[in-house]
Amino acid sequence: MTRQSAPFGTMLRVLMRMQFARLRRSWRPYIVVSAVMPAGIVLLIHLTNPGMAANERLNIISGAMLLAESIATIVMLSQYVAWLKVSQALDHYRVMPISLEMLVVALTTVYGLFAWPGVLLIALEGTFLDHIPMHFSPLMIVLMLVTSLAMGSVGTIIGLLAPDEGLAGLMGNLVMMGVLFLGMVPVRALGPWTIGLWILPSTGPLAILKGLVFFGSFNTGSHWLGLLLYAISALMVSSYLMKRPG
Repeated sequence: MTRQSAPFGTMLRVLMRMQFARLRRSWRPYIVVSAVMPAGIVLLIHLTNPGMAANERLNIISGAMLLAESIATIVMLSQYVAWLKVSQALDHYRVMPISLEMLVVALTTVYGLFAWPGVLLIALEGTFLDHIPMHFSPLMIVLMLVTSLAMGSVGTIIGLLAPDEGLAGLMGNLVMMGVLFLGMVPVRALGPWTIGLWILPSTGPLAILKGLVFFGSFNTGSHWLGLLLYAISALMVSSYLMKRPG
């Protein structure tokens, strides 16, 4: 007997409400970690190195914004997914008339929203402390949502593969640092082989983010393409692992 799935809009609405309902009592720690820590790093660097070159300052601010996103979607989400698996709560989702791909989308979207206050706080620091002019584009929202899907799918994979919540957090932190730091390495720093880092879920978002926020530039088509391909591929892998029982 074929399982009938609910309509797309109904699935997404129900899953989003379920995740928000769960987080209604525990959203404060998520906000503090994903917002205060990256913003604190920017403030510390501003106070300890006020003479930093403008280009380096832009790298710090854009990197901190992406750090907020990666903390929420890789580290925090990996721990939650590991808890879902260990507690067997994931089995309830498997029998619901929903697409597990849609569950991944809902999880990554909700956890990705925790990065938004941090991004705003870091932007305010750059504006008022470093006096850097910044631009806002509606594409920023699209970028954050697609990045949350790409990074959140990675966090989901970690949570599904980790044996428990504690190890998922440890693995999530290690992967987050690797993804973020390697994405910031310029190709000329280590040689031509680093062009392979283009496939990381941080390389494209960093380039797009700098263009949108600081220069109002949209000439990042190849980075958008790479990010979209990564997000779709990671979504397929994470949903495949989620469908496997046990």
